[in-house]
Amino acid sequence: MTSPALRWRALFVSLLCVFATSCALQKNTGALPSARLAPFAAHARASAFESERLWGPVSDNHWEPVTAADPTSSWVYQMTTDQRPDYLLFRASSDGGQRWRAPRHVCLRGVKVPFQYDPQIIVAAAGVIDIVCLDGFRPGVVFTQSHNHGASWSKAVRLDGTLPYSDKPTLVASRYGKDVFVAYNARYALYVTASHDYGRSWEAPVKATAAHYWYYSYGGTVAPDGTIWFAADGETGKNQTGAGHVELIASSDGGATWREVPFAVSREGAPCIVRHCYPDFYTAQDAVAADRRGGLVFVFARNARKQGPNSLYASRSSDDGATWSDAMLINGLGNSTSPALVAGPVSGDFRLVWQDNRNGPNAWNTWYARSSDGGRTWSDPLRLSNRGSGAPYKHAGGYDFPFGDYLGLSVDSNGIDHVIWGEGSAVYVPGGTWWTNGPSSSGSPRGGIGAF
Repeated sequence: MTSPALRWRALFVSLLCVFATSCALQKNTGALPSARLAPFAAHARASAFESERLWGPVSDNHWEPVTAADPTSSWVYQMTTDQRPDYLLFRASSDGGQRWRAPRHVCLRGVKVPFQYDPQIIVAAAGVIDIVCLDGFRPGVVFTQSHNHGASWSKAVRLDGTLPYSDKPTLVASRYGKDVFVAYNARYALYVTASHDYGRSWEAPVKATAAHYWYYSYGGTVAPDGTIWFAADGETGKNQTGAGHVELIASSDGGATWREVPFAVSREGAPCIVRHCYPDFYTAQDAVAADRRGGLVFVFARNARKQGPNSLYASRSSDDGATWSDAMLINGLGNSTSPALVAGPVSGDFRLVWQDNRNGPNAWNTWYARSSDGGRTWSDPLRLSNRGSGAPYKHAGGYDFPFGDYLGLSVDSNGIDHVIWGEGSAVYVPGGTWWTNGPSSSGSPRGGIGAF
């Protein structure tokens, strides 16, 4: 996501409800009347991860990273934003993240690029890598593809048609990669562009929302029945400082038409006082995932009072999204942000990561939880940011600030989680991209992190 301040900075640079399960969802006024604490199940306990590692030297200011794992092999991919100049980096590993090829720039062929942000990456079952980048606000959201593990890439294709502005894309695809969908902000609307031939050609952008909100999508999935789901937050108020409308945006006809499924209303986020921060940094971010049988889990951060801290909630559906369970409180400690959610290789298996500052205002950490029963119960939270040193912004309690607006999570062919996130002291600089993976497919420790 690019902030209001960054939008002006970038332009300058370029010129030089949840209700009961048996009830259908309806709009509400922001209340979560039946929110309850999620039970934590011992049988779903998360095993050890490897100790966190930094991408590059401490002097590199890499932020807003994402990751993708090949569902049929040991190949894993990462992307991050290299600050000053602001260009995206891609790197590949053939052995599950133990060794990495040299990073390279992407999304530059065929377009004029003033700056780059907001990477998105997925891997289809055939091993093809799809990437979406924000190449400035014009050409804006672009797509590129690789068939050889990132050794070469197709020319970048603009996806927003003739729209004058696009920002913050979310990329999803069907299991085998034939149907590809990209949602993005186009000022006061969310648009979606679709391909139905593996990204070879693209349809015209379709407006997916009706309200006059500043929409950002933070996650999405394509369910086994073909329904496309995007998790979104519709921000209101001057500079997006008003209420946040937590919604799912869905299509059951291949992206031709879209419907909105409102869940909750959040208030203006907690003040962000670090250098270069913007008013909506702690907005109501959300994520959605579908398992092999079509079970859905939706997670979202939300506060109950103006400028209050966000708590993290989850809701689930077992009937293809027709009805949803009561909101379940996953975390009420500190201020929660940047949730990411994926489904594992078996039905009912969901993995969740987020950041919060339960240890103190300047003591943020990255946390992991897992459900093996479709989101009904969750493992105890596991602290992934386990190192108390290694950069000026790290200390025993955690790190100073979540470096970027989101993080990345994926699951490989062995069921191993790959997590990547940003740690820093302010927005843009200084900070770095950190990552880890685990647990092993057997569930035994791989060395480094136990339960916290």
